[in-house]
Amino acid sequence: MTGWLRRRWRLVVVRGHSMAPTLRDGERLVVRVGRVPAAGDLVVFRARAVVPDADLTWMVKRVQRVGPDGAVTVRGDNTHSQDSRHFGAVPPAAVLGVAVGRR
Repeated sequence: MTGWLRRRWRLVVVRGHSMAPTLRDGERLVVRVGRVPAAGDLVVFRARAVVPDADLTWMVKRVQRVGPDGAVTVRGDNTHSQDSRHFGAVPPAAVLGVAVGRR
């Protein structure tokens, strides 16, 4: 059962201020792996899939729009965030899942 839980849920630690004031640096999010995102959801995705030289493994952003191909346009809650305005839409294969709670 433990393996099943690890495949379905992940705990992600927020680093940085791109989602302030909604999320703070060091806050932990419970992520539902594989959940299809909808507009307004907080989504976790592979940073290097959209920013090849990123020093982060994962990014957390708010979904602004979901395209017909499943790609998501994301925005940070902080106006100075690096997001889809800079790197374009996030491909569906790069999305880990949707944040469903805090821990």
